Amino acid sequence: MLVRRLLIVITALSLAGSGTAACATTVAGRGMLAEGVVTPGPTGSGSPTGSPTASPVGSPSPTVSPTPTVDPVKAKERVTCLLVQATIKTTNDKFNAAKRNEQIRLLKTAAASIDSTLDRSGLPRSSKVLRLGRAIQGELHKIVTSAEQGGSPSTTLYNTLTTRFWSTCLQI
Repeated sequence: MLVRRLLIVITALSLAGSGTAACATTVAGRGMLAEGVVTPGPTGSGSPTGSPTASPVGSPSPTVSPTPTVDPVKAKERVTCLLVQATIKTTNDKFNAAKRNEQIRLLKTAAASIDSTLDRSGLPRSSKVLRLGRAIQGELHKIVTSAEQGGSPSTTLYNTLTTRFWSTCLQI
């Protein structure tokens, strides 16, 4: 839970920081670039602008390429991936070193954490990240139920789903 909260705070701060850094003092006065702002040159590399010069009356202002907008679904998927992957890694690391009763408790906690993350993600139902996350959560519940009934459940499907989840997250 602490890891999840820490990851949320770090992600939020980094997103907020990059957004404010990109927007700080890029325009001075009446639509002209501020002095010292780096703009793409003919080769695409950044170069500082010289002193701003006033445009003659009636001529169009210099055009600036719009910055690409962030796809809100992809941003939510990335954050969800980060949080679910952290839960999976922490659970797997602790699971291998634990006794049976502790293993069951760890799996229950992981399922609840993933459920909470997915519920709060705001992802559309069509999101592959959401669907795979729900599949992992469901498989954790199956493993817990079988283990509580004295069985020795296989983790093969869980491992397959987590591998697919990681792979999907890498493609976002």
